[in-house]
Amino acid sequence: MPLRAELQGETLFSYKMSPKEWDDMKQSDLKKFLTLPCCNERAVVKTSALGTQFFAHYRKSEDCILKPESKEHLRLKAIVSAAAESAGWTVTTEYIGYSENGDKWIADVYCTKGKAKIALEIQLSPQTEKELNARHKRYVESEVRDAWFMKDSVYVNSGHSSIHSFPRFQIKHFMDSRSMPQMSDYPLSVAQFVDALLRGGFVWKEDKDEILLYYMKSKCWRCKIDLNVPIGLGDTACSNFDKFICTVPNCSNFYESLMARVDNYELKHLGLTTIGPHHITGNAPNFPYCVKCTSCHAPQANAYTLQDYRDWSEKVGRDSYHVVLSSYSHSGRYELTALSKGKR
Repeated sequence: MPLRAELQGETLFSYKMSPKEWDDMKQSDLKKFLTLPCCNERAVVKTSALGTQFFAHYRKSEDCILKPESKEHLRLKAIVSAAAESAGWTVTTEYIGYSENGDKWIADVYCTKGKAKIALEIQLSPQTEKELNARHKRYVESEVRDAWFMKDSVYVNSGHSSIHSFPRFQIKHFMDSRSMPQMSDYPLSVAQFVDALLRGGFVWKEDKDEILLYYMKSKCWRCKIDLNVPIGLGDTACSNFDKFICTVPNCSNFYESLMARVDNYELKHLGLTTIGPHHITGNAPNFPYCVKCTSCHAPQANAYTLQDYRDWSEKVGRDSYHVVLSSYSHSGRYELTALSKGKR
């Protein structure tokens, strides 16, 4: 249901009109000339159960692309539109655009400022990641940035996460017209959040994964030099998730998976043994990955490494030595800047 209508060549936005102007429009004969940009059909002046002023179809045409919206969706759309305009952007609700491939899209709240274009979408009903990605792709192909405001239960249950180029934010459920809709993941109302977002008051912080890489002191069977041999991985926050080598085949699996996290160059830089596949006696068939001596490069059989680890655990303790491995993930969150916090 739209917040925008045309009246004799003039565009009207329902959220900009005062209650008196709205009531006057309901009583005026001019309402008969109101039309909707989506299909050029006659518009009707209405007010939702949450007090949101909106236009409705007098008679909806079969080819109109607008879909029914809940009273909550309507109210949020009006709040987001007003906040975007207050932040200095030119706003058009229910804006219809086309991607380079000719795919049609319609934005809840379309904002422009100079060459910048952004679509603010409200998503309160369940939607799959596939559907959401398809809609995001249409905006990307149209060179329009998009930001999504999702009901918190929909966001969580759908397994969505925010990424830098595809921001998604959670809104708390609200029940009546007296309560101002609030963000779930920020201490702001929806209106405050939109204002800060469009004024550049957020900075992207990439999530950083940190794990503990445990190692033991050992010696090369060939040259007898001291070695630091990886033996397990742990969580920096909780030791309940620590995992250590436990069988000969498991040694190979552990070292193979470790190589997916860190390369031999970094292992060497950390002072640890390097890793590679070596078909030698002491490694289980089809499980060839093991460590190599940092001096003579001799592969250390997993059977030998496992026995050495068991002796080490009894005498010294398996978690005696570790290093921290850090890597950036593909997710994160937008954080308020100090300037934005001061403006609230």
